[in-house]
Amino acid sequence: MIIYLIVLSFVSSSFILTKVEPDTPIELIGQMVERYEQEWYTHLTFDQKTTFYTAYGQIERVQWWYEALEAPGALAIHFDEKNSGNGILFNNGVQYGYANGQIIQEIPRVHDLLVLGFDIYKQAPLKSVEQLRSVGYDMSKMYTDKWQGKAVWVVGVDAPSDSLAQFWIEQERLLFVRSLKPGRAGTMQEVQFNKYEPIKGGWVAPQVIFNMNGQRMLYEEYFNIQVPVTLDLAIFNPATFLEASW
Repeated sequence: MIIYLIVLSFVSSSFILTKVEPDTPIELIGQMVERYEQEWYTHLTFDQKTTFYTAYGQIERVQWWYEALEAPGALAIHFDEKNSGNGILFNNGVQYGYANGQIIQEIPRVHDLLVLGFDIYKQAPLKSVEQLRSVGYDMSKMYTDKWQGKAVWVVGVDAPSDSLAQFWIEQERLLFVRSLKPGRAGTMQEVQFNKYEPIKGGWVAPQVIFNMNGQRMLYEEYFNIQVPVTLDLAIFNPATFLEASW
């Protein structure tokens, strides 16, 4: 029995040490799905304190957002109050904007942060690859690096770059932690998902930072994070978004 346990321990340790690392972005995304798809939450709600900054780094204003997510593909946000007539809805590749109780915007949009932080665990890898490619990431390239002291895979480039679109996935937990994308007028936009917390089989980053050319422009903090079993479909329906609540 002792010999059997020693052999079993050796085999298990060898398996961990020789686990296959992904060679391509689609293999990496496949591993992310395999790790979490059976347990990662479908629904999430939270209150978000949103702090806006001036170009000089000073706080410009603070606003509360109330958010509900259904992965993959849907995110509802009400500004100021849960039942306000102002907000934004992302659903099935379309962005809807609302102001003063009226819909004022309807445009195609792939929300890459929604894909990378949430949807990627709840849909086929090829769909995530296609979505991310459509918003500028080169899904044929990746390399390894470090971020905040941890090993990461960097997708979109095959060597360090401060000018090309890329997203960073922590190797240990297979979580999205950072993205860099060229913006308007030669700017570089950085997003960080920080301080991940485990929640109902998945993870959530309650601190999200948006920088432009190294200067903080937006800071998000999540509170009252909940993982409901289900949510009213009316929340994510463009026609009933304003009247729905959670």
